[in-house]
Amino acid sequence: MGNSGVVSGSKGTWEDPQSLRKLWPELARRLAGQKFHLFLDFDGTLSPVCRRPDLASLSPEMSSRLVELASHMPLAIVSGRDRDDVASLVGLGDLFYAGCHGFDIEDSRLPRLPVLEGQCSRDEIINLGSSVAEAISEFRDVVLKVKQWAIAVHYRSASPKEASALEAILTDLLSLLPQFRISQGDRVVEITPNVPWNKGEAVLWLQKEFENQYGRGAAIYIGDDTTDEDAFRALDRQGLTILVAKEPRSTFAAYRLEEPADVGWFLEQLLLLVR
Repeated sequence: MGNSGVVSGSKGTWEDPQSLRKLWPELARRLAGQKFHLFLDFDGTLSPVCRRPDLASLSPEMSSRLVELASHMPLAIVSGRDRDDVASLVGLGDLFYAGCHGFDIEDSRLPRLPVLEGQCSRDEIINLGSSVAEAISEFRDVVLKVKQWAIAVHYRSASPKEASALEAILTDLLSLLPQFRISQGDRVVEITPNVPWNKGEAVLWLQKEFENQYGRGAAIYIGDDTTDEDAFRALDRQGLTILVAKEPRSTFAAYRLEEPADVGWFLEQLLLLVR
């Protein structure tokens, strides 16, 4: 990836990340003159996490930054949401969208995703969604999302006791279904096909396509959730990985920003570099 390795502070280990704001002056000097490929999560990264997923929105200021950045570099939104859902929320046509943690990518500028051995069918996703709905029907204030290639159970309003019970029910249900895998996010359980594909594999695939179309560039990935760790790990020593979290925590990302407002600050700094 050309000179992209010089931007990485990643250690390839599960450690606390460094504060990007504190290190930015030095890092900006190292980044000067480089080209970039930008990958951004949505919820908790570009927009604050909301109690209900349907309440999320993108601010006009953040939208303006994305518009200008997309004129300088390929920019992909990599989300757990359905591709159509996150594309509608962002509302910008020039961007690339990867939904369902990278399982849902379709764009006339890109080839088809590789066929993965053991991939479940869409009908199996729908049937599992019905089983999950029945299993958790007793819980209130739980939002079930049956997406194109993933299922999400959001329970941000649940009590600790309810959360533990819900997680146990879902774990037991999925233990009988080896064609699916389950992962734990921030008050959300995500269920995806149990194949070697995730946000990390999707970003590496997109990065290769971006290199073919736009030339070499340093990958920048920003995300806040456990599913973003796959991308942080995949891009180790190949780009700039940034966790969005209020408090330091163990992560494969090299750097940390505290909240979406800080992401906006960083995107402004990135614009200053590329203008």
